[in-house]
Order: sequence, then C-alpha cells, then structure tokens
Amino acid sequence: MSPLLKDTYNMTEPYSSFHIAGTLYRKGYYLVDGIYPERACFVKSLSCPNDRKRLKFKRAQEQARKNVERAFGALKNRWHILKYPASYMEEKKMSEVMYTCIILHNMILEDEGNAICEYNENEIVPPTQAFEVGSEEYMSRRVLVNGVEMHHVLRKDLTEHIWNVNHIDLNTEPVGDLEGQFSDEDVL
Repeated sequence: MSPLLKDTYNMTEPYSSFHIAGTLYRKGYYLVDGIYPERACFVKSLSCPNDRKRLKFKRAQEQARKNVERAFGALKNRWHILKYPASYMEEKKMSEVMYTCIILHNMILEDEGNAICEYNENEIVPPTQAFEVGSEEYMSRRVLVNGVEMHHVLRKDLTEHIWNVNHIDLNTEPVGDLEGQFSDEDVL
C-alpha cells in the first residue's frame, strides 16, 4: 500500500474541505504530474491543453507546483537536516522531522509578520478515526479514493474556477508558440 494514500484510506489525513464551482469537496488533493494514476485525490495537469481555459488551468497548476518546490527549497536552506537523505532514520522519524521543520518555518514566518494566513488556535478540527485494514469502511474508502470519475469532475471544477480567476496570466510561462491558436470562443 502506498504510504501517500494510507492516511487517506484510513481517514486519518488532516481535515481539509473546500468549495469549488458550487460543490463541497471534503478532502484535499495533491497536484501531480502525468506519471500518477487518475485518482480522486490527485489532480493531474493537462498534457496537451486544446483551448485557452485548459491552458490557463495547466499554467496555474504549474505555478502552484513550482511554489511548492520553492517552499521545500526554502526549508532545505533553513533546516540542513532536510538537505541530505537520512538513510539512518526510519520513515516515521523522517516524517516527524519534516513536519517539525515545516511548523518551525511557519512559526518564524508568523513571528516576522510574513505569514500567508493566520493561525486560529481555537479552530475545532473534527477527530479522525482509523479504519481497520480490510474492514468494510476501509474498502469503501479505497473505492472513493480510487475513483477515476471524481478525478475528472474535480479537475473540471478546478479548471472552471481558475478560468474565472483574473490574476492568473496565460503569458507568464509560455508553453511553445501558442499565440493565435485559440479564439475567445474556445471553451470546455
């Protein structure tokens, strides 16, 4: 079983919900590239966007992924323990070190007045409940997570949402020579 999906299957992942295109999504998602399978928890980029709306989605996702890569670069620069693979550490300990570095980094940003969002220490987070592997609840959760249809619905909703966001520029990172290939009538 993939360690990435283990918490999702067990419903022990951090609580995350959001509204997109009038739909409430109760779980977060990972931005991934083309090597990942189509799953409800993965949002893959479009390999060949064929209109301006899909191109904007692709560019927005590429920008977000680059921001994540930059964030991990900043963490590596600040916390040297993350620079080198810790082959002597077990997986659980490496995970704890990573979370500790992220939390410390965010605390420093907040202290310097550079936090992106405010922390609400009074926020009530719903408790998580681990399912026994092989139980009916666990298996139904796996079916939901592996749903290809939900992957496409979420990606379509995100594409629509991003299309309506004005601050994403299609020309910031051109992909080949796309000028003149799309008209304003091109839609999903």
